[in-house]
Amino acid sequence: MTVKTMVVGCGAVAQRLYRKPLQQLQKQRLLEVVALVDPAPGHVAALQSCFSGTRTFAELGEAVAAAKPELTLILTPPHLHCEQTLLALAHGSHVLCEKPMAATAAECEKMTVAAAQRQRVLAIGMIRRFFPAYSQLAALIQSSDSRSIRSFEYREGHKFEWAVTTPAAFKPRSKGGAGVLFDIGTHALDAIAWAFGELAVSSYADDALGGIESNARLNVDSRRGSGSVHLSWDMPQANELRVSTTAGEIVLRVDRFDQLAINSGSGFVPQPITTSFAADLQPSARRRIAPRSWPDALYAQLVQVLRAVRLNERPAVDGASGTACIRLLERALAIAEPLSQPWLEPLEQTANRQLHWKRTGT
Repeated sequence: MTVKTMVVGCGAVAQRLYRKPLQQLQKQRLLEVVALVDPAPGHVAALQSCFSGTRTFAELGEAVAAAKPELTLILTPPHLHCEQTLLALAHGSHVLCEKPMAATAAECEKMTVAAAQRQRVLAIGMIRRFFPAYSQLAALIQSSDSRSIRSFEYREGHKFEWAVTTPAAFKPRSKGGAGVLFDIGTHALDAIAWAFGELAVSSYADDALGGIESNARLNVDSRRGSGSVHLSWDMPQANELRVSTTAGEIVLRVDRFDQLAINSGSGFVPQPITTSFAADLQPSARRRIAPRSWPDALYAQLVQVLRAVRLNERPAVDGASGTACIRLLERALAIAEPLSQPWLEPLEQTANRQLHWKRTGT
């Protein structure tokens, strides 16, 4: 049952998030890391020490032809996802592509079509689908009467402290930069769409001038209710999804795996977290895991992708879902406005609005 696996992109995401669960799965013989791909020798060396005997490559085309992986993990910056995914699929490999799926919806569609034509799995790495509290919130919202939802508010923000190994995300969007919208926003909109159903963006504002945004605000609508999304790379937020209903409030801590509470009028009551995920490749999983850490959630996500490869199960997030998320982000960018900064003098506010990327075309 061992799945030959190749890792493309050996930077911060691979080293900080994927390394431990990959080591665990290799020890259990559910997968074997057969190749590491990255043009930076230091990045490759950092992972090769954890997977002795694994072949290393600087170029993906050479790697996929030589290693012949069954599964390829695309862990590179977003502007590389489409080209690299298409190349892996062309060589017959299944693919797990980290979020965001790609830089544009058009690229996402190319990836989805290619996977369907070659009958390969294309899974998108949305790790929060494997947070038990998120799963229980989605089930709770989906089982409720849509008329009971009044509104929701999503807030996530903190001082950016991710130990990046490449400046790719901080370049202007026209040069492959991502910003907070394609970073945190991908997680936020996927989680909200999972719970509330298909979304539509009604307004969007950010603070990007000539580069990429650190703060963004969206208003979104769904069949089950409307709400706002507030994202920040430099300002601490409440870090919660708060749902107002006719019976009270539901609050999810977006940075916790097992914190979900309901207030029906007499105070918030923590909800028992019972969701678990398959932890082996048996048709009826004999082992299950209830993640309480990032490595546990990555482990569950990788097992789910392996089950898609071996047992033909559907990925938690497939190409269609990944594309829908990118379409929402593109819609937001199409109607972008500068974030209001009322503390500035009127002339300064006007000057700031004129510097916004939508005005300058950067």
